[in-house]
Amino acid sequence: MGLSQKKHADSMLFLSAEHSRAQGLFLKRIGRLLCEGFSLKEALNFVAIAPAKKQMSWAENIMELIHSGDTLSEALSKIGFSERICTQIYLAAAHGAFSETVLLTGTQMIASAHRKKKIQSIIQYPIMLLLFVLLMLLSMRYVLLPHIERIASPDSDSIDFGTRMMMSLVNTAPFWLIGLFVSILLMLIVIQRMMRNRSAIEKTSFYAGIRFIRPFIQLYWTQFFSHEWSQLLKSNCSFIQIVQLMQADTASILVREVGGELEKEMKSGKPFEEAIAHLPFLKSDFREIALHGQNSGKLASEMKVYASDCEEELNRKVEKLIEKIQPAVFIFVALMIIAIYAALLLPTFSMMKGL
Repeated sequence: MGLSQKKHADSMLFLSAEHSRAQGLFLKRIGRLLCEGFSLKEALNFVAIAPAKKQMSWAENIMELIHSGDTLSEALSKIGFSERICTQIYLAAAHGAFSETVLLTGTQMIASAHRKKKIQSIIQYPIMLLLFVLLMLLSMRYVLLPHIERIASPDSDSIDFGTRMMMSLVNTAPFWLIGLFVSILLMLIVIQRMMRNRSAIEKTSFYAGIRFIRPFIQLYWTQFFSHEWSQLLKSNCSFIQIVQLMQADTASILVREVGGELEKEMKSGKPFEEAIAHLPFLKSDFREIALHGQNSGKLASEMKVYASDCEEELNRKVEKLIEKIQPAVFIFVALMIIAIYAALLLPTFSMMKGL
């Protein structure tokens, strides 16, 4: 049962907002039960009788996998939960805040699904409109324009210069749009092939180097590492113990590589705050926070506060991005509608004037 769900999850490039929300609700429900004193087995048994079929199926699969010797993080990974969520729960088993972490991951997934749904609703409309415009332009190019050209040649006086330009645009626009789609697709394929044989650190660093998405990636991963390290430090783990925990097979590929990189840097004599400075997908001021926390003796607490600040800033940036995208989409939609009407009506009006 678990394997079939894993295959299904792996076939998806991105989880839908609804699927992410369902996973978030599932983890949040288990987290609440654990915080109320339920054992993991009792919590899963309770969720297994939920009316939601997905939650029931996930609970049954997890119980089956745990019974066969897997941990909760390993079971979640096998049924298609994200690497970040599974890594957080794996590290929680080490630092002790297990119930709170399960609840937190669920809450984070629900908030992420809400943001994803808003962005998807904004992006889907212009994509559908572009496809509609492309179909309209192709129809005009191969159905309407041949009829107009039979009635009046584009070089005749019955059609003015502006209308001839519009007819020329209709002739070439489908090929420009198709060329744009193909170019974007080829660019994505090239980037994917470039990244295929690179390490997780190299891939994340590459995307963090893209100016537009750099702040989002840095805030996302800074929040993640800052929060997890604060929890481990609170449980009296040393930095060496932390980086060794990060390299366990249960952790995500990126976390394992970061753990190995930090261990190598620290064994060469560099302090922790200098070791993290070599990771470009972390915020530059993270080093100052780590240095100040070590000097004050409150590193775990300061990292936790810093993680909360990063999460709030990430949410604000996403909201601002949505606020900027919405008016741009409406303007684009309006221009497309005007262009279609002009392309349909101008040739007709020009011929009527010439009669």
